[in-house]
Amino acid sequence: MTTGDDPYPIRPVGLEEFDAFSNVDMHAFHSSPLSDEDRQRVTSRLEFDRSLAAFDGAMPVGTAGAFSFQLAVPGLLLLPAAGVTWVSVLPSHRRRGVLTSLMRRQLADVRDRGEPLAVLWASESVIYPRYGYGRAMWHADFTLFRGEGALAKTAPADGGLRLRLMDPPAALPELVKVYDAVLPSRPGFIARNELWWRAVVDDPPAHRRPGTSPLHCLLAEDDSGPRGYALYSAASRWSDTSLPDSTLTVREMVGADAAASAALAADLLSRDLTAEFRLRGRPVDDPLLYQLADPRRARARLTDCGPGSLTSPARWRGAGTPAR
Repeated sequence: MTTGDDPYPIRPVGLEEFDAFSNVDMHAFHSSPLSDEDRQRVTSRLEFDRSLAAFDGAMPVGTAGAFSFQLAVPGLLLLPAAGVTWVSVLPSHRRRGVLTSLMRRQLADVRDRGEPLAVLWASESVIYPRYGYGRAMWHADFTLFRGEGALAKTAPADGGLRLRLMDPPAALPELVKVYDAVLPSRPGFIARNELWWRAVVDDPPAHRRPGTSPLHCLLAEDDSGPRGYALYSAASRWSDTSLPDSTLTVREMVGADAAASAALAADLLSRDLTAEFRLRGRPVDDPLLYQLADPRRARARLTDCGPGSLTSPARWRGAGTPAR
């Protein structure tokens, strides 16, 4: 807790202070002011009682926030966790103990809430070990090129599976069924409420890279219901010699069983007019690595998380899950 003797007293902020709160993050991360649309999107998801600021007079000079959620851990368990986010200090107030004070206050709050876990994606990985954080998980990024996505003859198949394209928001009830079925068995998955699910399929045109399609959904199902889904987008391009040079990027792919995962991969990795396929934030034991005819072609790159993943802490900055 802070006292009257603290040079930078800490307290939660209110909605009326959000712009000043966000301003600290903007300077620390070299970003731009939020648009009105983005501001509304972020503030609708922010937990203000967990959004701390350190003040120099009336001005916030450091910030640290958290989202409350349930996290899957080994043993088919879900535990309450704090998703740490919005951690920043004004460049003018670095090296003054502001971050240390914020981290101590935040971790005390996490303890008092009865949360055994605090998790984050560290934008500067060397900072957080001093506060007790350590690497908890890895994920893999895959990159395949045209003609490299063929599955092995031994890959599981189910003739009863059907694939269907859907608008992601309209598909939410189906996505929830698949995700919740997989959740307990996949450590690192976050239990998503309605607020988080809306964020998962959120796809503002202003946030798309030039030439990138809207977010699409591919659903794998049978007569009993959905068994897998993929959320993806594509960037349409042509080479100087008029050859197709598009890139397809999978944002999230979840299968309740190996056959559903194989069906989704077989479709996505064989799309016409596509030269490159990117799958980001995949589990290190992704079934795809055992289903491809040539797993080396996945070019697996191991990393400890990053801004592309939704199922592990990454896109938390108002978009879906915790970051920074």
